[in-house]
Amino acid sequence: MIVILGILSTGLVGLAMIFLGIRLVFDWRLTLIQREPDHSPLFRRKLHHLRKMEQARHIRYLLLASLTMGVGLMLFIGSFLFLVDDHQKLKSRTIKLEERVNNLEIQQEQLIKSIPLKKYPEKGIGLTDYEWKKLAGEKKDPQLQEQIEVAISQKTTPYFGSSNTRVSLEESSTLSLQLKSWTDDDASKEVIKQNLDTFAKEAEKISELTAIHVRMLTSVDNEKQVIYSVNYSREKSEDVFHKKNVSEQNLKNDGGKG
Repeated sequence: MIVILGILSTGLVGLAMIFLGIRLVFDWRLTLIQREPDHSPLFRRKLHHLRKMEQARHIRYLLLASLTMGVGLMLFIGSFLFLVDDHQKLKSRTIKLEERVNNLEIQQEQLIKSIPLKKYPEKGIGLTDYEWKKLAGEKKDPQLQEQIEVAISQKTTPYFGSSNTRVSLEESSTLSLQLKSWTDDDASKEVIKQNLDTFAKEAEKISELTAIHVRMLTSVDNEKQVIYSVNYSREKSEDVFHKKNVSEQNLKNDGGKG
């Protein structure tokens, strides 16, 4: 509808400009003819009479063009006001949607805090069931990679205390975990650390993996801060993972590291 109104208003303004252009060209040609010196007195009288008639037509065409441009301008303003109103409604819906999302995040946070963390099962969660070999080499399957990342994210939620676990295979041999933690007690953090160690122990069975990067994030004053990070790495596929670059941020102790 807005597009039609825009086209119609543009067409009306264009039509008015064509009217005015035709009249200007016609008047210019009459002026050129009138300036020629070799005309008889009778021809000049007829030309002068024609000029007066055309001037009267100029006024009518000018009024018609003004009316046409006015209608086009009204249509343009109407479509603009409609767009402004639609934008305001969309903005209002966006604000309400953001508020609803924030409320859902708060409820989700409260729900996760109320659910006790589970101990990572010794038998694992089935990491070896996936076709890791198809992710090695240059011709890796991106669809399979996405499926594995989503599955690991969903399965590790009860053990890592995060419903927003990001899993990414940056390389065919490197697995990265990013946890959005809402735990604020030391006991829960210790459970998560132990579960991460057990997770890395299960991942040792996957010969294609040689490194696991873990970052646990939390929100402080609307800013994300890393409260725990650790790297598990090994040289050969038959080796065990070793913990390296362990870093922990104690937010309750003025930001000191533990």
